[in-house]
Amino acid sequence: MRIFLAAMITALSCGTVAAQTCGGPGAPCVLPENGEYHVALPDGEVTGTLIFLHGFGGRGEGVVKNKGLLKPILARGYAVVAPQGLPFRANSKGGAWNSFDNPNRRDDVGFLNDVAADAAARFGLGRDAMLIGGFSGGGMMTWRVACNQPDSFAAYAPIAGLLWRPLPETCAGPIRMHHTHGWSDPVVPIEGRTVGNGFATQGNLFNGLEIMRNVNGCAKDDPDDYAKDGIYLSRKWTSCAPGTALEMALHPGGHRIPKGWSTLAMDWFEALPPTVED
Repeated sequence: MRIFLAAMITALSCGTVAAQTCGGPGAPCVLPENGEYHVALPDGEVTGTLIFLHGFGGRGEGVVKNKGLLKPILARGYAVVAPQGLPFRANSKGGAWNSFDNPNRRDDVGFLNDVAADAAARFGLGRDAMLIGGFSGGGMMTWRVACNQPDSFAAYAPIAGLLWRPLPETCAGPIRMHHTHGWSDPVVPIEGRTVGNGFATQGNLFNGLEIMRNVNGCAKDDPDDYAKDGIYLSRKWTSCAPGTALEMALHPGGHRIPKGWSTLAMDWFEALPPTVED
C-alpha cells in the first residue's frame, strides 16, 4: 500500500509551467462552500478547456506545474482547470476523490460541476465544450462522473483509472469517452486489483467498457477499428448511437501519464462528431 500511495503522489510531479490563478501566482480559485481549483490559461484567445483531476494524494497545483502535460494543451489555446480533492486523511496535504460515491464524503460529481461553472464565469470559458480527464484516482473520478452524470461534460478522457467493484449494472446515459491505460500497469492493472488490505477492489476495464457500449447503443461488442499510432494501440467502437464515441488506447508502460497523451487526447476531442443535440 505504501508503494501504491507513493506512486500516486509523485506521478504528476515532473516539470513546471507558468500558471495564471485567481489570487496571483500559486493562489487557488476558491469555492467558499466546497473546495478550490487552480487554472492555467493560454496566451491569447481561449479556444477550449481541459479539466484535469490529479491522482490519489496529489494536488491541483501540481497539475498546473506539470510542463509535459500542459504545454501541448496550452499551445492549442486550451485552458487547464485543476480541481483539488479533499484530504484523504487528517492533516494530509494531498487530496483524494470520492470515486466510491460515498455519501459521507463530499459529492465530487456536484463539486466538479460547480468548478466548471465557476471557471466558465470567471474566465469566459465555454461550459458546453469542456473535456474532463484525470490520472489514476482522477481517472476513477472521471469514470464516476461519466457514469452518474454523463451530461456534465462534453467528453471524458480517463487515464489509468477504473470504476470500483461492484460495478454498476448500467450508467446514466450515452457517453463520449477515450480511455488510456498502460499494458504493464501494476498499480491499477487492466483487470483491477484489491487494495488497502481488502478495503476495496478496482473494476475490470473491459467490463467497464461493456457498460459504456451498452449505454451508447453499440451494435456489437468487438471494435470496429484497430489502429497503431506511435506507442499507442487503439480500439474504437463506432457502430453506436449518433453523437457517441468510445475508444481505448493501450501503451506498453506502467502506471503513468504516457508520453504524448496530451496530443492524443486533444486530437481525439477535436475530431469528435457533433452530439445529437447539436
